[in-house]
Amino acid sequence: MGFDLTKARRLMEERGIDCLIATSHDNVYYTSGSDIMTITELKRLAAVFLPLDGEPLFGVHANEEATARRTTWIKDVRVYRGGEWEPLKPIEFIAGVLREKGLSEARIGMELLDLPGLCLDYLRELLPSAEFVDGQPIFDRMRSVKSPEELKLLSEANMATAKAITVAFEMARPGDTEREIARNMMDLTIEYGADKIAFMTLGAGENIREVHHVPSDYRIREGDLVHTDFGAFFRGYRSDISRMAIVGKPEEAVLRAYDLVVQAEWATAEAMRPGATVMDVHNAVKEFYESRGYRYRRPFIGHGLGIGCHEPPFLGPSHGDWVLEPGMFFQVEPSLVLGRAWIHTEDSFIVARGGARNVSEYRDISELQVIR
Repeated sequence: MGFDLTKARRLMEERGIDCLIATSHDNVYYTSGSDIMTITELKRLAAVFLPLDGEPLFGVHANEEATARRTTWIKDVRVYRGGEWEPLKPIEFIAGVLREKGLSEARIGMELLDLPGLCLDYLRELLPSAEFVDGQPIFDRMRSVKSPEELKLLSEANMATAKAITVAFEMARPGDTEREIARNMMDLTIEYGADKIAFMTLGAGENIREVHHVPSDYRIREGDLVHTDFGAFFRGYRSDISRMAIVGKPEEAVLRAYDLVVQAEWATAEAMRPGATVMDVHNAVKEFYESRGYRYRRPFIGHGLGIGCHEPPFLGPSHGDWVLEPGMFFQVEPSLVLGRAWIHTEDSFIVARGGARNVSEYRDISELQVIR
């Protein structure tokens, strides 16, 4: 949907890499089009080999052969034996493919943060003349700019999730449990097109101070703030939306805090223009908070979204030199603690030539939703 082999090879040439290998679930899916869930669930290897010269190759466990052949664009699909019960056997398969391709003395880009150290040591032992370097920056750069098809899917996914949250809050009544409200959100998200839920956090009252609170049997009551941050999978891509609601009439302090957070979201979006650096965005957000008398110490105000929930670049100093481009897709999530009010929202934005565009505002976010 988004992978471009020509672009990948151009980035490989720039970094002097002879073959790039994807092994994580997200990068295997991105490069092959095959959603091999056993990579994550069972720690079972699947690998996409992208040589600078020659045809790509897709290696999978025998149990995944049918899925791979049905879904991938890669013609050369190979099957290996062994698995997580023999964790070094798949490494022998990787070494064998590289030897076959004439790459036993080449510079190989691997996902070094994904590959266990013992496996990497064994691969170096099997191919002592090869050089293994980190290939993740190539995947990060490619995945940071989405194709039109990816942007459409992500926009629809996040709007559907925002709609599910809104409707679930409309359905909620004082006395309902966190678990009941969360179940409605999840059921509605599936009804609106999600394949499955990725994660769910929802808390009310004092529970909102636990950032990733698991919905419990706590019953919401007058004056409670309710916070949710959850997402689902839509054809392998993610949604990730956060919203707040108040049970009954909100206090003025709560409204002030909520208004400031919404303004922070707008200020962030205003700074997210093509050609701006991530550091430009960070500084604009910092200036916004400090001009209103609040310290800003967050490591990032937002992050990329796609196949992964947190994708580079993060909108903070860690990725400060990245330049924003049209087609980038971000989650912007400002927050503020003001007295008893703990506020956090999260929306989806596409970076376009005219600036950033919110694609998840199902209802006007400037108004705090009320549960009656």
